[in-house]
Amino acid sequence: MISRSLMRVAVLGTVTALAVSTLGAARGEVAAGQAAACPRATGEASAAQARAWGAPAWCAEFDGHLDPADWVFYDSAGHAGNGRRSPEQLYLGNGALYLHGRPDGTTAGLATRHTQTYGRWETRIRLYPGAGSYHPVALLWPKDGGGGVRSSTSEEVNFLELIDDPDRQHPNFFLHTPRGQEQARADVDLTTWHTYAVENTRNGVVGYIDGQEWFRSPNATHSPMSACLQLDWFPGQGSGGEAWMEVDWLRVYPLQAAG
Repeated sequence: MISRSLMRVAVLGTVTALAVSTLGAARGEVAAGQAAACPRATGEASAAQARAWGAPAWCAEFDGHLDPADWVFYDSAGHAGNGRRSPEQLYLGNGALYLHGRPDGTTAGLATRHTQTYGRWETRIRLYPGAGSYHPVALLWPKDGGGGVRSSTSEEVNFLELIDDPDRQHPNFFLHTPRGQEQARADVDLTTWHTYAVENTRNGVVGYIDGQEWFRSPNATHSPMSACLQLDWFPGQGSGGEAWMEVDWLRVYPLQAAG
């Protein structure tokens, strides 16, 4: 297994030239929400492919820049006031987005400005062994993103979250509604690429890993939701050190299958 120090050097070697200081430099090159630029999910295990979700309504391929018209970049105190979320901890390179958490709790998070109440969301993520005190998270949060700790509507859908898991082997699903919390846990080697998806309808929530269902509830969220990507720091709740989260793409689908 590659050591953490060598892994860090390898990752930085691909992303340093496109650090987040370039955010917004290419603004306007791609129209916000331009569905025509979104590829269909093909050639890999994907809920969208397996379940014929059709064409995305919006997508992020992380192939050159992040448009502020599409994203909210967290620049605030960290989760529960611990550490700090900084745009400087976001990197682009090799067609991917990297979130980096430093040992001192300086980390990253961002949320899409594209919201929908009911629909489907899917992302492709690879994690690296790292600090157990860092929680990699892909989630849905009420409009305006997951920068806060408490949801204004008591609604939250964490369709990927790791807790005190330095080897990155145990994904969790958490659904928060006014009815309470529901969850699921799986055993998967998350240091290789996987797709994570969630479907939210009036009739309930379903979660998928690599196109296979692993969570289902008759409860649902009923507010406009943003997709968020976060690397949250929980000091004292797991081993210290740094962490990386790599995101290949994020796609947002309407409930109606497109042709």
